[in-house]
Amino acid sequence: MKSFLGLLFSVACLLSSARATEPVALDQGLTYLRITSLTKSAFDLKDALQKPAPLVIDLRYTVDEPEAANALRVLNSEPRKPTLYVLVSPSTPAALTEILTKTSTPLVLLGIKGAQPEPEVVVAQSAVDDRRAYDALAAGTPLADLISGKVEKERFDEATLVTEFKSGNHDAHPPETPAVDAKTPPAKLVDRVLQRATQLHRAVLALKPRG
Repeated sequence: MKSFLGLLFSVACLLSSARATEPVALDQGLTYLRITSLTKSAFDLKDALQKPAPLVIDLRYTVDEPEAANALRVLNSEPRKPTLYVLVSPSTPAALTEILTKTSTPLVLLGIKGAQPEPEVVVAQSAVDDRRAYDALAAGTPLADLISGKVEKERFDEATLVTEFKSGNHDAHPPETPAVDAKTPPAKLVDRVLQRATQLHRAVLALKPRG
């Protein structure tokens, strides 16, 4: 009986980790959609892509499912969005790589070093801290807390991005920095990949002419 209850508990945990997450407002009109299961989040993804609001799609720790790639092909069939950011990691399923790199939909890939597909914007955070920050949201940490804060001697915030964009460098990203020691947890847990997406969004807004 105990073993059966243990099995039920394990299955429940697995299903919980793979459930869909609804889109949430993130920052200045930016919407955030975390996808743990593409098959379960197919409707939410399609619906979010049909809206004109800028969107962050988080595929960093999406479950590797047989139909995941097919579910992501919706990127090629929806109207062009003004801004689309996609977060990836070394754990992003390989089946999604070709779709993300060959889609006709303009997007910006962000992730830590070693993420697949290779990000256009590489964020200096260890794989351990990237996962810790990702898991913190499900554990109850507010999104606002996870994207606030500042790296010591941070040299590449949205103000710097605006300057780079104005000079014609639209692929601006932070310079590589030494990896953080995974054994030493940061004083404040910050989701630096998601934080970078919000900073890029603010930079784009700052560049828009004000009428």
